Amino acid sequence: RSLWRRIVLGSIVDALVRESGEIDIYVVSGEREAEPVKPAWVRPRPPDWPAYGLALGVVGLCTAIAWVTFPHVGLSNLIMVYLLGVVGVATRAGRGPTALASVVSVAAFDFFFVPPYLSFAVSDTEHLITFAVMLIVALVISGLTVRIRAQADSARQRERRIAALYAMSRELATTRDVDGLLETALRHLSEVFPGQLAVFLPDDTGRVAVRRTHPSQLPMDASELAVAHWVYEHRQVAGLGTATLPGARALYLPLVGSRGAVGVLGMSPAEPRSLESPEQLHQAETFANQMALAIERARLGEQAQRAEVRAEAERLRNSLLSSVSHDLRTPLATITGASSSLLESGELLGEATRQELLQSIHREAERLDRLVNNLLDMTRLEAGGVTVHKEWQPLEGVVGAALKRLESRLRDRPVRIDLPVDLPLVPIDAVLVEQVLINVLDNAVKYSQEGSPIDISAAAAGRVVTVEIADRGPGFAAGDEERVFEKFYRGGAAGAPGVGLGLAICRAVIDVHGGKMWAENRPGGGTVFRFTLPLGESSPDIPPTDG
Repeated sequence: RSLWRRIVLGSIVDALVRESGEIDIYVVSGEREAEPVKPAWVRPRPPDWPAYGLALGVVGLCTAIAWVTFPHVGLSNLIMVYLLGVVGVATRAGRGPTALASVVSVAAFDFFFVPPYLSFAVSDTEHLITFAVMLIVALVISGLTVRIRAQADSARQRERRIAALYAMSRELATTRDVDGLLETALRHLSEVFPGQLAVFLPDDTGRVAVRRTHPSQLPMDASELAVAHWVYEHRQVAGLGTATLPGARALYLPLVGSRGAVGVLGMSPAEPRSLESPEQLHQAETFANQMALAIERARLGEQAQRAEVRAEAERLRNSLLSSVSHDLRTPLATITGASSSLLESGELLGEATRQELLQSIHREAERLDRLVNNLLDMTRLEAGGVTVHKEWQPLEGVVGAALKRLESRLRDRPVRIDLPVDLPLVPIDAVLVEQVLINVLDNAVKYSQEGSPIDISAAAAGRVVTVEIADRGPGFAAGDEERVFEKFYRGGAAGAPGVGLGLAICRAVIDVHGGKMWAENRPGGGTVFRFTLPLGESSPDIPPTDG
């Protein structure tokens, strides 16, 4: 018990000893728990001298008003003037200035308006009761007014913090990456608790490190990092203004989600008393809880995204293995069978049969070559290992080179070419664009009937050349116009040869040239592939040719 309670009510120990009789009682005092040293911002405030000056000024003004009206009104009305002044002081100042205004008002009323005038002496003892009632009423009214004003201020601050918390929560709900949500959270938190803010997140070793600060870096050294790590491990508030590690220069709050601690929030307030009350500290903890949940949600989202990427990679790997194994096995079986027949019965076979077997070997070897080249090209394009060497080239030369390489594939397909004589030179990597033409033409051969025509045309419009390759195949199913450019997608013809990389390579090559590639169904049946090639700022002139 405190000293005055022991004096008034007595000591429990003394009463116990008196009533113990013959029982021996031993009293062992416990160690007094050392109270933490309070930081400067929780110690009593220095006097607010301007507020005290305001209190005296208001009392002086009330005295002047009462002096002017004194000949015409009674003393009770003058008391109302002073009480009104006390209420006015209470709406602007704290308890100290208001109490001073109450006491000085009673003194001024006695000195100026109670006989004998201009003296503190009291001739009638009834006036003492008046003074006492006046002082009590003034103190009660001022106390109630100060309390109401404090409650109103607290309500406004609470409303502002709740609004900031709601705005932060709403913005965090639309933010997915950790750095973005930390920046958002600290920005909203600084509006309520101005000062230096920082978020500590654990690194790969499990030690916390500064991940984000706002608006500037916290004063940080090894001891501050140690406090932050202690808070992360023990999930308890510590640092400035607390009983745990009070020597720290900032207040540290744990960021605890549903699965444990995810980090630490450090706060060094610019306004020392912004975290003075338990309510303010609770508001800071509420912000910290929202930040912890947002960080946890973002990390779960990142984990889900990584899992989705791994699943997609596994799906692509399985598709690649399935397609490659099928498309390698078929030509290899043909090559093996034909070469075995030549080795075992070459002399017994006729010349026509031997030529047919040799052509079969050559055809399947070319097919293997295209397959392997497509795989290598896709790998290089995705890894950024393809360097584009652009030179001004005539498009008809690139088309002719592609047709030459596919001569055996196109032997039973009439190819109709429509290239204007005045078609400008185009800045391209001829090797890559030639591969685009080869892949599209090979695709047309795969999905169209023997004897059906293939049309190749080009036209210049503005600073762009558009190339078009059309066939009379079955066309696209609804929605496949864009999907055909996805890796390993082969449309409805799953039995067609290839692994579904050719068109994906084509779009990637056209993209690195700065153009666009798309596909659509052809009127009257079939498909048409189009791609654009930018001409740049200016084109070189084509020298005239004789004849």
